[in-house]
Amino acid sequence: MRIGLVIEYDGTDLHGSQLQATDRTVQGEIESVLPVIFGRPVRLHMASRTDAGVHGTGQVGAFTVETDLNDQKIRDAINHYLPDDVAIVCASRVADEFDPRRDAVSREYRYTIKDRRSRSPFSRYRTAHVRHRLDESAMNEAAARLKGEHDFAAFAGPATPPDAITVRRVEESWVERNGDEVEFNIRGNAFVHQQVRRIAGALVRVGRARMECDQFQELIDRAERGRAKDLAPARGLCLTKVNYPGADGTGLPRTTRD
Repeated sequence: MRIGLVIEYDGTDLHGSQLQATDRTVQGEIESVLPVIFGRPVRLHMASRTDAGVHGTGQVGAFTVETDLNDQKIRDAINHYLPDDVAIVCASRVADEFDPRRDAVSREYRYTIKDRRSRSPFSRYRTAHVRHRLDESAMNEAAARLKGEHDFAAFAGPATPPDAITVRRVEESWVERNGDEVEFNIRGNAFVHQQVRRIAGALVRVGRARMECDQFQELIDRAERGRAKDLAPARGLCLTKVNYPGADGTGLPRTTRD
């Protein structure tokens, strides 16, 4: 049977979501646990690739295994063996053909910036710190210009292959303030390497009046590799949700249960 997972993780001490030979990753931690529960190696497939230091509250994975354990017992068994910085929010049986990456219709990210004068020891692992108050209204105006289908080559990171297609569709994009934190939220069909962090870096320039909204628009329109040079720190970024057709309250697509 195919089991879908909604995964939460603090990326501070993790080298990203995808399996690596030596470094700790989300996939690696979960895959090291599955044989203890199911008695054999099990491959976990994940919806989105996140870089080292990036967090997730709505990452999705799936694996195939034969078991009599119900959903709750699968979730609890995996969590029993996982380290404190990775957890399974829910486990649910999904269709046998479910592919977390290919079946996703959109992904949602949030980038959080604390813009008070002093840094915060309590939020240092989940927010980027800017010592100058940001103009969230100007940032929101710029963020709104991301909506629609564009070539995001200017925001593509170095891991993006030279011949890769960099056209993506952004469905929602906005900036709002919550006390001394400014949050940039974006939902799109997919994202190129470092796209959200480079957009966040450019938005901070807008918020500090170091870039006009029309200059931000030029980054989108000219679509030239390397033009968006400001890479926001990984710690401020979180993958909050992956969306699927027919998803239920768990965030996973429904399937007929035996």
